[in-house]
Amino acid sequence: MQQLQSRRRWYQTVHRFGMSTFLALSLVLFAFTNATMFLLAQIPQNVHAQIVPTSAQSTDTPQKPDTTQAVASNPTPQPVTPQSAPTRTPAPVRASTPAPASDTISIPSVGLSSQFVSVGLTSTNAVDVSPTLAGWFDHSSQPGTIGAAFFDGHNPGVFRKLPSVHVGAKITVARASGEVFNYTVVHIDTVMLVDVEMSDVLQPYGHASEGLNLMTCVGTYNNATGTTDQRLIVYAVRS
Repeated sequence: MQQLQSRRRWYQTVHRFGMSTFLALSLVLFAFTNATMFLLAQIPQNVHAQIVPTSAQSTDTPQKPDTTQAVASNPTPQPVTPQSAPTRTPAPVRASTPAPASDTISIPSVGLSSQFVSVGLTSTNAVDVSPTLAGWFDHSSQPGTIGAAFFDGHNPGVFRKLPSVHVGAKITVARASGEVFNYTVVHIDTVMLVDVEMSDVLQPYGHASEGLNLMTCVGTYNNATGTTDQRLIVYAVRS
């Protein structure tokens, strides 16, 4: 009877120990299973994150590391080529003779040059003369037009060099408007004052269409008349 009770107690102890062990093992197994499932659930996400970028690249050609960010953050200085300022093509310059401030007449061969003014008739019906400048007689043709332009001047005075002019000399009339007219001396005449024919002086020489005639005093001074006894007349035609 005593042995039976001892055996029963032993079975009970073994049973209790086995149950405890079983429960403990079950808990361990349960925990291990949960941990395994958790790890397995994490593995596909990590692998996918690593595979997606590389799967888009070709496996045939080795890939070079991407240096875009490095270049962007560390730009290499590029040589700067200086650019010249745009140039403009200058407008063509037209050669022109500047217009004089006033009307002038000149004979370069003798160094004669003077402004000229318009003159008319005196109270005695004679052609007037400017005291210091050449005078264009306003009853004659305008320079550069049909007919003869008539000029006079004092000698000594503005026409003091006129007696040195020779046939072939060039005479230039420049207007303040910018017009320029050129003439060539074709005849020179010296006549007595009383023999001057103004109708001839006011006509172009030799039937030319355009002429320019100049007259000044030469000869001997006459106190009674207040002038010289002769006149020098220079005839030029448009050239």
